[in-house]
Amino acid sequence: MTTREIELHTPLGLVHLRWREGKPVELHLGPFEPEGHSQPPAQVPAADEKLVTDLCAYFRGEAVDLFFSLPDGIGTPFRRRVWQALIQIPRGRCATYGGLARTLELPPNSARAVGLACGANPLPVLIPCHRVVSATGDLTGFTAGLPWKRALLELEGVPLCNDQVLSFSLV
Repeated sequence: MTTREIELHTPLGLVHLRWREGKPVELHLGPFEPEGHSQPPAQVPAADEKLVTDLCAYFRGEAVDLFFSLPDGIGTPFRRRVWQALIQIPRGRCATYGGLARTLELPPNSARAVGLACGANPLPVLIPCHRVVSATGDLTGFTAGLPWKRALLELEGVPLCNDQVLSFSLV
C-alpha cells in the first residue's frame, strides 16, 4: 500500500493530507495561524489534483463541493454511519449532536456517542464535523480546537456571535 502525504499552506494554517491507494485517509489541521499565507503545494499527482485544488479553494473561502465517498477500512460501522450523516450537512448550515442522533434513529441520549464519533473523524473538513454544535448552538469540541471550528464556520458564512451559532438546523 502506497501512502502519500502533502502539506497545504492555507490562509488559516497548515493542513496535512494523507492518501492511501488514491483515497484520502487522514486530514490534520495544524496550528491555527490566521495570518498564514496561502501557497500552492509543490507537486501533486494528477489523480489527486482535483481534491487538492478544491481544498485550496475552500480555504480561500470559495464555495466548492468537497463531496467524496468514505474510504473503505476507516472507522467502525457506527462511526461510518455518523460520518455519512455529517457529509449530508450542507456548507453554511449546522446541526446539533442530538439532532443527528435523532436523524440516525439512535436511542435517546445518544448525542454524546455522536460527539465521540465526530471526535474520531480522521478527515475533518472533508467529513464536516465542524458543522455540528450543541443543542443551544454553542461551539463545542473540535479536535483541532475551537479557533479552527469558528474560522471554518465563518468561512462558510455561518452567522456567529460569542461562539454561538445564531441559526442552525436541528437535522
